[in-house]
Amino acid sequence: MTRRTLIRVAVIGTGFVGPHHVDAVRRGGYGQVVALGGAEPEQLAACAQALGIDRATTDVAGLIADPSIDVIHICTPNATHVSLATAAIESGKHVVVEKPLALDSASAWALVRLAHTERRHSMVSFTYRGYPMVQRARALVAEGQLGSIRLVHGRYLQDWLARASDYNWRVDTSIGGPSRAVADIGAHWFDAVEYVTGLRIEAVFADLATVIARRAKSDGSASTFAAANGGKMAQVSSEDVANLLVRFEGGALGACVVSQVSHGHHNDFSFELTGSLRSLAWQQERPETLWFASRDDALTLTRGPREGDDTGVPALPAGHPEGWGGALRDLFRPFYAAIASGEDPAQSAGRSAYPTLADGARAVEFVETALASAKTGSWARMPGRADASGDLGVASQPQPIHRS
Repeated sequence: MTRRTLIRVAVIGTGFVGPHHVDAVRRGGYGQVVALGGAEPEQLAACAQALGIDRATTDVAGLIADPSIDVIHICTPNATHVSLATAAIESGKHVVVEKPLALDSASAWALVRLAHTERRHSMVSFTYRGYPMVQRARALVAEGQLGSIRLVHGRYLQDWLARASDYNWRVDTSIGGPSRAVADIGAHWFDAVEYVTGLRIEAVFADLATVIARRAKSDGSASTFAAANGGKMAQVSSEDVANLLVRFEGGALGACVVSQVSHGHHNDFSFELTGSLRSLAWQQERPETLWFASRDDALTLTRGPREGDDTGVPALPAGHPEGWGGALRDLFRPFYAAIASGEDPAQSAGRSAYPTLADGARAVEFVETALASAKTGSWARMPGRADASGDLGVASQPQPIHRS
């Protein structure tokens, strides 16, 4: 039996999510993480040692240009995503980019066009697609088990920024971008419900608020989910909470509550779909089950023995809970399988088994539409845009919807 050559991978970023990318790539079976890049020498060295990666460098440009590297994972602060991804694609690399893909949709779609032109596989880490029961929910909807979708609602609540002493680079709009709660976690809800329902959101009404207007800025670069270690007070303008109303193509309505300041909610992400035949609900903190109900009965569907077992590597048996790390691993598997098989990304555009840069660009448009709505106090329409298999021209701006 011929041993498969492992795809050579470099991960850039040593904060919260970078090490999880290293772990997910290793457990996926396709890739070998051969290098780690970062900006802070001491943090980089400690992270590389902890992860057992021999090559650690602050020369990120040199790492991207290295012809021996096949794939670059970009796990850095938001404002760096576009420049790093552009350099990586232009250097012939396939890329994985953390969300948000970009701080504005024009830059995001420019990346989509570049990856399409260069025929590079490129994806955005919408982790929740990787959960077996999210994929099962998508299958149930596609099979018509719910009937026509009437209502979609849910929430994404966290508490890691609930105190004025909590600080992170995401709070700084020059690094994190003009939106925080919607861009950071609301975008996950947006992507998940579009993925599961197969419907597209066409309009948004957003009510945003910054409830902690001044925070104690960290003396250094505070890690995600870590409290600041003192320092001067800093003014904050990005939103802590958001109420989002949405309209789907075809007439379904939706609503989502997003918060990063809700005490006792560590990572409370959920969605519920109401169809003409049945309802369905999933909660990230109870990921092994789906609630599946009609007016006459309510069932709790559990992950079956073969659920999520179509990736080439056996999933854990039923009763052995799969979690966030497993979802990230399984999200990457079809991406790496496509690279290993030599699949032409230009030929598979629009039907990829992984979330593409076009999906990431659409999520950026959702954030911009929410900001536009909040600014005008009215409904705003999502820009019309084809995916990478269609027109990749210049995006239109979110448009207010005026009602008589």
